[in-house]
Amino acid sequence: MKIRGITKTDFDYIVSVLDRWWGGPSSERAHPVFFYELGEHALIAEDGGEVVGFLLGFVAPHTPPVAYVHLVGIHPDHRRRGVGKQLYERFTERAAGAGAERMKAITTVGNDGSIRFHEALGFTVEEASDYAGAGRSRVVFEKPLAEAKG
Repeated sequence: MKIRGITKTDFDYIVSVLDRWWGGPSSERAHPVFFYELGEHALIAEDGGEVVGFLLGFVAPHTPPVAYVHLVGIHPDHRRRGVGKQLYERFTERAAGAGAERMKAITTVGNDGSIRFHEALGFTVEEASDYAGAGRSRVVFEKPLAEAKG
């Protein structure tokens, strides 16, 4: 498997297949800002020349910088093969190179697959009330980047 930076062709492909990959309307989550303005650290996973996964993430300019994973998608035929883990590992390397000291991701309450995945990668998991506005809790994942390298 090859992990590389994202291109415009890749972004266009992701938007065209995301609803099928996730089984419902989701392509709006791949907002163009995550390619054009924040795409420096976004990644594509390829297997035999076919896009089998992606990670849209960026390094936020906090003090110290924080690596944030916005959206990850894996082709349904390539799940449970380590694609997501490899994307996170490469993103971790790139984020550390950009000075980030911790990683963060967010999901909706009840997204058990995402919660189990992040727990397996060593993230802390905390439900945060009103995170996305009044009555809109989210699950927040965090991990020090030094531990993410191990």
